[in-house]
This record gives sequence, C-alpha cells and structure tokens, in this order.
Amino acid sequence: MSERLFIRLGRNTEQACSWLVWSEQEQEIIASGELANAQGLATLTERAGNRPIDVLVPASAMTLTSVNLPEKGQRQALKALPFMLEEMLADDVDAMHFTVGPRNGDVLSVVAVAHEQMQTWLNCLTEAGLKVKRIVPDCLALPLQECQWAAMRFGNELLLRTGSGTGQSLPLSWLPLAMKQLVTKDEDISVASYTDFELEGVELKQQPLDLPMLVLARGILNAPVNLLSGVYTPKREYSKYLMLWKNALIILGVACVLALVNKGLTIHQVNSQIADLKAQSESIYQQVVPGNTRIVNLRSQMESQLRALQGQGSGAEFFAMLAGLQDAFKQVPELKPNTLRFESARNEIRMQVTAKNYAQIEKFKEIVGRRFQLDGGTMNSAEDQVTSTLTLRSK
Repeated sequence: MSERLFIRLGRNTEQACSWLVWSEQEQEIIASGELANAQGLATLTERAGNRPIDVLVPASAMTLTSVNLPEKGQRQALKALPFMLEEMLADDVDAMHFTVGPRNGDVLSVVAVAHEQMQTWLNCLTEAGLKVKRIVPDCLALPLQECQWAAMRFGNELLLRTGSGTGQSLPLSWLPLAMKQLVTKDEDISVASYTDFELEGVELKQQPLDLPMLVLARGILNAPVNLLSGVYTPKREYSKYLMLWKNALIILGVACVLALVNKGLTIHQVNSQIADLKAQSESIYQQVVPGNTRIVNLRSQMESQLRALQGQGSGAEFFAMLAGLQDAFKQVPELKPNTLRFESARNEIRMQVTAKNYAQIEKFKEIVGRRFQLDGGTMNSAEDQVTSTLTLRSK
C-alpha cells in the first residue's frame, strides 16, 4: 500500500505525539497533526484504517552505542553483549532490551532500552487499537545523504545521527558543550542538515527544509534498527479480509474438484479416489469452518459457507460502486481514469481522471454526484488536457 501512517511518541504518556499520513505514490502529505498526549492516539484509529503504521520513539529514551565484536565467533559473543555494556548503562542489564544494528568491520552498533520503556510505548499503541510492525529510534530515521552525520531540530532538541546505527538526541542548550565532546580538532565531519542552524566544528551540507515528520517518514523505511525484535517481535497476522477471501477460495476450489469428479470420471475409475477425496475435503472444510464437525451434505454446506463469506468481504461493495460508474463513463467517453484505488476501511473509491477540458470533468462529476457522495480535488491543466482527483462514497 502506498499510503502509510507515521507516529512519533514521547518518552511518557503525558508528552505530545506527532503524526503524519504520507502517500508514496502521489508524493504528498494526506494529513498531519500533533496530539497533546498519548491518550489522543485513539483518534488515529480511523485514519490508520488498513494503512501500515510506522512508529518513531525518542533517542533520548535509550542508549545508542557500538562495541568491538569480531565477526568470528559472533553468535557466542552476542550472548555476552549485555554484560559487555554493563558498565556503560545506568540500569541493570536484566531490565534492558538490546537490539543489534549494522556492522562496520569489527564494530557493531547496539541499541539498549529499558523493558519498562518498551512496555509504556506498546501499551499506548495497544490501548489505541494501533498495530505496528516497526519501532525506530527517531535519530536513525534521518537520511545521511552520503554524509557522515545527519542533524535536525525537533522541538527543543537536536536529533543527531552520528553513523549508520548510532546517534542521540541533545537538548539545544547542551549543544556547545556536546559538540566539543563529539568532535575533535583533527576530524573533518560532513553533516546532512535538515534545519537552518549552525553547528560548531563540522561541515554542514544543507538539505531541503521540510516538515520534521516528513523528513523522518521518508527515512524510516531505510532505518537499520527495529526495536520490535527478540521478545517484542510481532506475531504473524493475516488481514481479516484476506482470510475471508482465502477461505472462500479454498471452499470454491474443493467444490470445483468435487464437480470435476462427479462429471468427468466414471464411478468404476474413481471409487477409491472418491473416498480419499471425500476425507480430504471434509478435513479441509473443518479447518476452514472450525466448530462445524457435523457433515451431512458436504457440497451443500460448502456452497452455503461460500455465499456467506462472499457477503462479508469488501469486494461486493467495490464492484457495486464500479457498476454505478458505468453510465458516467459512457456519457463522457473522452474522460479516462489514470489511477483507481478502493479503500475498504472507508468504503470509498479514489481516482485520478484525465479529460480534454474542464467541461468534460464537470459533466462527469454532475452525473456521478447523482449516485455518490463526491469530493472533487483541484483541476490542473497541462498539454491540452485536464486532470483531477475525485473521491467517491456510497450515499
């Protein structure tokens, strides 16, 4: 799916949360905003719909560091990793969650975060009904753009990425002192800067000045670390609609096999095969329809379940809406759809259309408006044609 929801959480439930919906295909922000605290995350459930959700968390809530770990014997060495970092961490290593990042030679990047902090974030998301498969430290979502470091101001802090898997979040008031600690005089460090400001001792390479959440959204998919690892690895889930149609297809497939057996083979040829097939079919049916152990007429029961499943999916609504558009396309044959996308969570069709002039688009909108709730986007004219984006919902 080309549209994704990005959320940046605070360290605790009382801090503000930022969010943004970005369309990769259309390269535009669909919506964005800021919530006063984590309790407001529930308001994003409808916006999430079936969109993938990516979450950013403050680097200030964790330790991003690196250790010398030879690649030879790495598996055994990784088991001792928490104890190698014990002196560096303020908390007990048994209370910490460790995630391994990218390797550069013998140097391995590591992220350490308290289990209590992870539970705080996961509880906020769960209570809001938001399912995520990626949680990334915010500084690691800054694109390096062939520089050694990357930096961007976010609120009263500076997000600083100091390598492929290392970085930190610094209060702005700490910058003068922190930069002296981070940069030595004989170092030449290039920094991809996403904010208009000065940093002492480094070479800034200015990048386009976009919304901070947009910069992070564009970089998060290439981030080298996902905190949802180890005990926090998400369990594999299937979409509800995918499972409905998968079950329907299994039942349909079994029904087709039975029909071929009944019509294409003689009783003499398939007596033993029918017995085996019946047992297999009953086994598949019982897997697809759990709890239904009593089988009287397998074919009749499968067809009944198939009709029920077909009535539950979003496909019926989609094809019904397409049928309602036929008359409009016939009356305005010069108008052509460029893209068409159906959002099952909202039962709406979004499409981009092209016509020769504004009048054709207006006529099409007038016809469609008789059957659907219509939201029309701006119309753009270029090279003897006019384009517009339309959103349709059933009345």
